[in-house]
Amino acid sequence: MLVANRKNGARLSMGDQWDKKELIALRSKEKFHCPECKEEVILKLGNKKIWHFSHHSGSSCEHQYERESNYHLAGKLQLYNWLKKQGINAELEKFDPSVRQKPDIAFDWQGKKYVIEYQCSIIPEENFIKRTARYFENGYIPIWIAAGNLVKRTGTKAVSINNFLYLFIRCPRQNWNIPAYCPLSGQFIDLNGAIPISSRKTITQLEIHSIDKVSVNHLISPISKSYPFIDSWQSELQKFKSRYLMYPGSYQNHFLQELYRNHLNLLSLPSEIGLPVFSAPYIETPALIWQTYLYLDIFRYLKKGDLISLAKVNNAFNNRLKRGQIKWRSLPVAGKGNYSRVLSEYIQLLTKISVLTQISDSLYKLNREMKIFDSIDQQTANEAYFYKRYGNSIEAPFLQQAVLKGNDCF
Repeated sequence: MLVANRKNGARLSMGDQWDKKELIALRSKEKFHCPECKEEVILKLGNKKIWHFSHHSGSSCEHQYERESNYHLAGKLQLYNWLKKQGINAELEKFDPSVRQKPDIAFDWQGKKYVIEYQCSIIPEENFIKRTARYFENGYIPIWIAAGNLVKRTGTKAVSINNFLYLFIRCPRQNWNIPAYCPLSGQFIDLNGAIPISSRKTITQLEIHSIDKVSVNHLISPISKSYPFIDSWQSELQKFKSRYLMYPGSYQNHFLQELYRNHLNLLSLPSEIGLPVFSAPYIETPALIWQTYLYLDIFRYLKKGDLISLAKVNNAFNNRLKRGQIKWRSLPVAGKGNYSRVLSEYIQLLTKISVLTQISDSLYKLNREMKIFDSIDQQTANEAYFYKRYGNSIEAPFLQQAVLKGNDCF
């Protein structure tokens, strides 16, 4: 940890400008204590690691930071000094008894209270969610910043985002964003936009900014540029289909077994299945799979001119959710999601590409059936034509969302 109490109760912070000789002199004549548990702590002034305080071995302090790496300490200090240089009254490791937590950095900005949690290691999801909820309940806006080394790029526009990294996602300015920071390069790494292909691989726009080139506004309300993605989506979707069939244990996969029972092939599903929707980050299950379930439960039974209600779509999705065949993802910083919104976006997209016609607020008519071709080659050719014809319509909601005004998505 970077802060301790002196004998007189004053805070001693490694974020302040100290000369090593001064600290050595202080250490020789007084003891330091943890601000939370009041136990004595050791001031470590090594040459390799950031100067910090450490609890004695065997400490029972629940707030001790014994496992903070030098990477973590350096990142926290750099972010703190970055705020201070902008004239912001930031505090390192300020313990708030009402929250019962000690954020890495706390600060006020334009009448609002913020906390920064710079997270370099994976913690249990329930801890992340609980800590985030406590901040919101006590009037703080939490900004979780991921360590830069947690971001794994897998392609030009694709990043591997596991369930832990998805916990960081937020939605300022009507667009998804995950902030990350690397103290080694002194750079913010922004993942702007999130269009999940699979439970991990996500299409996003990765932007890098030097810390001394951006202000606090960049962190609180990042401005992202819209970007075309439909070619990447089509390419990545084809890769996902092919690889999914080759996953270890695929022959035991419930989804593939259900396709087999219905005499369907993953590679010849209709092109209208597996489409991106803006709120998809809330669903851990890939779009290809949950939209296939909607096809199996609803759309394959419909004939041209038949009516379909949003209630029926919601009910079919909810039944799969209850059976564990579709998994919902918790996004504590972005706010509670609603699967009805995700489904409404998909139905609206089917309307834009002329599969459906809207009759009323919750009722639609089928214009054309989702066609299954006799061969994979035929389906491949149809899919190329489909994306050429409707690609702009599929991209449009994402491009429009990026220019909307507002503080968050929902």
